Amino acid sequence: MPATRRDLAFFLALFPVGIVLGAIGVTTTWRIAAAALLLCGYGLYVKRTVSQSSGAEDDDDDLHALYVDTTKDDPPSTLQITIQLVLSLAAIVGGAELFVTAIEEISTSLGVPLLVLALILAPLATELPEKANSVLWVRTGKDTLAAGNVTGAMAFQATVPVAFGLLATPWALDVYAVGAGCIALLGGALALWGLPRLTRSRA
Repeated sequence: MPATRRDLAFFLALFPVGIVLGAIGVTTTWRIAAAALLLCGYGLYVKRTVSQSSGAEDDDDDLHALYVDTTKDDPPSTLQITIQLVLSLAAIVGGAELFVTAIEEISTSLGVPLLVLALILAPLATELPEKANSVLWVRTGKDTLAAGNVTGAMAFQATVPVAFGLLATPWALDVYAVGAGCIALLGGALALWGLPRLTRSRA
């Protein structure tokens, strides 16, 4: 699984940047430099992913027509693609805003630290539905897509959101945040370590 190894390698290389800087506390200059590094790292990841998947199997037959496409039998127009993209982004941003507001209100009413509650509820609300796709893909024999859906999200989460956090917040992580990040790194390292053994067991 070369793609999975690539995703995990980028995650393990870039995610510690945010954890270390959040734990020790750094100046704005360092945060900007680190954010630039993470964004460049994700850009390199995307470039390698695209170049290495150029010969991958085409699954276009499994794609559903756009919701805003009134003529399902021909390719959608640029306008239709743009409309659905804008509507989708608006729904994502609006839903995220409602979710964050609800988390803050629940945290205040229960007297529970916001970060602790976010670490419990945010994965359930955001990642669990996404991972349902991986389960469906495994059932149809698309193991590579299923694994890539998980590890690709890890590479993204380790770079782009962290970069925005470095730029827009003081980025001072408490012991709970650092601990959660270290657990994620440990899980990624174990997955990368176990891949060769999984490959040999299937051979």
